[in-house]
Amino acid sequence: MNYKINPLAFTGIFAVPTAVVDDNLRLASALQLKTLLYMLRHATDTDITLADISRATGYDEADIDDALIFWAERGLLVKGDSAPVVPVTAPKQAEASPATAAPAAPSPAQTVKRVEEIPVTKPSHEQVAARLQESEQLRLLFAEAQNILGKTVGYDGQSTLIMMHDSYGLPVEVILMAIEYNKNKGKTGFAAISKTGREWSELEIDSIEGAIEYIESHNVVDEAWQKLRSMTEITNKNPTQKQRRMLTAWTKEYGFSTDMIYFAYEEAIDNTGKISFEYMDKVLSSWHRNAVKTPQDIQREKIKWQQQKAKAAPAKSIKQKPPGERREPTFDVSAFTKKATNIKYVPPSEED
Repeated sequence: MNYKINPLAFTGIFAVPTAVVDDNLRLASALQLKTLLYMLRHATDTDITLADISRATGYDEADIDDALIFWAERGLLVKGDSAPVVPVTAPKQAEASPATAAPAAPSPAQTVKRVEEIPVTKPSHEQVAARLQESEQLRLLFAEAQNILGKTVGYDGQSTLIMMHDSYGLPVEVILMAIEYNKNKGKTGFAAISKTGREWSELEIDSIEGAIEYIESHNVVDEAWQKLRSMTEITNKNPTQKQRRMLTAWTKEYGFSTDMIYFAYEEAIDNTGKISFEYMDKVLSSWHRNAVKTPQDIQREKIKWQQQKAKAAPAKSIKQKPPGERREPTFDVSAFTKKATNIKYVPPSEED
């Protein structure tokens, strides 16, 4: 490669953490990298808004909010002045707790192919015009997209729609459903529409039926997320992609209600001292395997676990008293009983 940094460019610089390149370069999208670069460039500013980043990057505010959550989860951003500063670590698989069962294997719905994000280089005006001349389907796509969005689809939008069709392999009717889906969520920018198209291509959603199933599933997850937010200290408006995959498994595959997910949230808080979706996933996976579906079932499992723990504990020798002499307890019976009933529950592992 014959390229190198122009030394004169260093007349104006700002710091970029090495973790951005070493640990996250392959994982981060163009949107996420642009959002972080803006934040690093304006690190000393105290009044940055989503609108500021939107104007600078050209992406929707909702997409930028998701990007900020991405970097916060990796420790490169902290939320609020009072937020604790944690070490920056490379993304890794959560380690299984010895006291919890191993998480269930990923379902087929969680296994997706990977497709590249639409490149920055777009077809020229001449290429767009040529594609319109040769494809009646694309002309229909542009016309219907304008009707749905209530605005003219300019060159940028046309380029994005063509590449969603040609690069992602999405049929026209599926692209139109992606536009309608995003509009109903208040997202009319083509960055958000393209993001949905990419996800649908990865999930191999290439029919109206598949799109309807996806939308209905997401609506269930969105409703569960908003209810969970109202019951807990979760602050982000929308779930991350990883959290959405977990919620989909919990609600659709496992059949848990939001109340049961909340009980798993409480277990995570009690046993880790923080909001941990990974811990919640272990708890709910264990409950699913053990047919735990109601609060009564949870109590049953707690009692079962306590009994197993008591049975596994080594028996302590008791000093014999002379015949006829009554042995008095050496502890406060009422205090011991109260403590025993408040033992924190951790689901049993498969080894128990």
